Amino acid sequence: MASATASPPPSREPPTCKETAAICSPCCGGLFTLFAVILILYSVNKAYCHAKFSIQSITVSPVSDTWHVDFLVKNPSSRYSIYYEGDDAAVRFGSSNAAVLSTSQKRSSSSHTAFSLDFVAECNTSDVVAGVLEIKLRAKHKLYGLEPDDAGHVNVQCHNLTLNHENIDKIQLTIIENSANSCYLELFADTVSVSNANANARVSAAEWRIGFVARSPVTGCKISLRPIKSRLLRGDEVIAKSSSPSMDPFGQVVTGDETNVVFETVVAMPEVIGDVIWDIRVEIIAGVKTGIEYGNGFLLVFCGDIPVNFTADPAGNMIGSLLGNMRRCDYLYRDNLNPYLESLRS
Repeated sequence: MASATASPPPSREPPTCKETAAICSPCCGGLFTLFAVILILYSVNKAYCHAKFSIQSITVSPVSDTWHVDFLVKNPSSRYSIYYEGDDAAVRFGSSNAAVLSTSQKRSSSSHTAFSLDFVAECNTSDVVAGVLEIKLRAKHKLYGLEPDDAGHVNVQCHNLTLNHENIDKIQLTIIENSANSCYLELFADTVSVSNANANARVSAAEWRIGFVARSPVTGCKISLRPIKSRLLRGDEVIAKSSSPSMDPFGQVVTGDETNVVFETVVAMPEVIGDVIWDIRVEIIAGVKTGIEYGNGFLLVFCGDIPVNFTADPAGNMIGSLLGNMRRCDYLYRDNLNPYLESLRS
């Protein structure tokens, strides 16, 4: 009996171009859509601020030499926010130091904001011919996608500023890009207290207590500061040093986002009550801890142009306090202090 022989399977024709296109189209379409979405989000996140400042009026008080400047601001792009009324707003007037006394804002329309600024400057108003007014305001850039928002500030420069002329020359937006594991830190000198100086007895020595506060806008990190060593300068001259940690009323070392540095027996005092010392500087080496991994280290802090206003209490003692808003400090972050051990010993 003859055995049955299995017939070979029919040969399969290779897919046609149309069949291949039909199979690949969903995959290619999905990849193209994903790429387009990423490209759109990237373009939106990199969009410019587009804010525009124009000066509406300038007045100067003949009594207090206080400058009042009214701006009309074309609002920035929807992804940007500018904070006009913060206590961290700062100004500089040409080569002279200046202190912000107050700021205010009012929404004048859906596209514009009225912004007012009051400040006093180190220079006399009669000496101002054409000054450059620099303004720094806190800002935020809201990002699409999974990226955390960026924090930073807006720098506005007004050139040829006089009582009857203005020219907004440059608006620069400085934004710090944050990653998921980063901590954006801002440091300010927010209080100054000078006491134990008897004006009637012409005693020039006093205790200076300068308070500092650390902030982490947008990123919201938990910050702890501990000053290690600091020095107080007037201009380029060192007038006091301190190596004592900040203590609370119970004698415990203070750590947290606020701290004080105390300088004892400081001899830099004005001769006349009502004077302002404009060129006080503080340099600090401080330890810092944050709530993120790799966020612990040391800060080399530089706080310049701190204006201190001197008045007298009812007993005739000369006292000093910070004039205007708190002052922004610059700093360098370091993992260790090995290169700076020699300066710590001095």
